[in-house]
Amino acid sequence: YTATGNALAVQGTRTIRGDVLVARYDPDAETKDIDVVTATGDVSFEDETTEAMGSKLVYNIANQDYSVDGPNARVSGRRGVITADRLITLQTADDESQTMTARGNAVYRDSTGRVFAGNLLVALFDSDGSLQTIDAEGDVTVTTEAGRRAEGDAANYSALTEQATLTGNVVIVDGESTMSGGRAEVDFKSGNSRMLSSGAGGRVSGVLVTN
Repeated sequence: YTATGNALAVQGTRTIRGDVLVARYDPDAETKDIDVVTATGDVSFEDETTEAMGSKLVYNIANQDYSVDGPNARVSGRRGVITADRLITLQTADDESQTMTARGNAVYRDSTGRVFAGNLLVALFDSDGSLQTIDAEGDVTVTTEAGRRAEGDAANYSALTEQATLTGNVVIVDGESTMSGGRAEVDFKSGNSRMLSSGAGGRVSGVLVTN
């Protein structure tokens, strides 16, 4: 089935809009229920908790999974917003936890102002939509609510500890002060950052500016 021109598809509380909608069903199935909806051209998806936008959206009805293509892909919810230039995908597990993967200049900003950015972000949410972890790779930047910033090649954030660990060519920036090394920890609860031993004999260097 194909619909064109400000097309709309509704399933319960879920709504898909686009310039063109293509609904597909499995021809080998006994019933002809639609299983995949593809929207192109200024697309949007909405349900009870999230809203997604981009240039193309593929929605799997049975799994409630979807992908949104860039260049301006965006998924927003009550607790944060994730954007990406290339692609954002969402997968739902049997326990209703969800994994969101963003590729290409990906940025996740939570409702408190914490920011995680990288070429690749993988965020895990529990069944009620609370963030559990974020893994980031490639030109990673982590920013606290107060604006303190740490950069590295990779990062892992745990919502349980409210700490992020960065590795590989790490730089911590706090105002005009900088510190560089191989591994660092950002504590969002206290707002402090510190360099850690990389285990490879790397040295820590920095510039401390005081008023």
